[in-house]
Amino acid sequence: MANIRSVQDFKEFLKDNRELLHKKAVRIEDLPPDDDWILDDEWDEIYEQEVLKRGKV
Repeated sequence: MANIRSVQDFKEFLKDNRELLHKKAVRIEDLPPDDDWILDDEWDEIYEQEVLKRGKV
């Protein structure tokens, strides 16, 4: 991975790797209900803080 030193560098990285990121992404609906990631309450706290209070992730 190239050195990312600015927001613009990060945007370029996302643009250049969009297909790979989509290929590697996992839909939450595809995870088993007992998956550790789903059961971790920390994600609910992050969602509440970022989305409900600030309107974005």
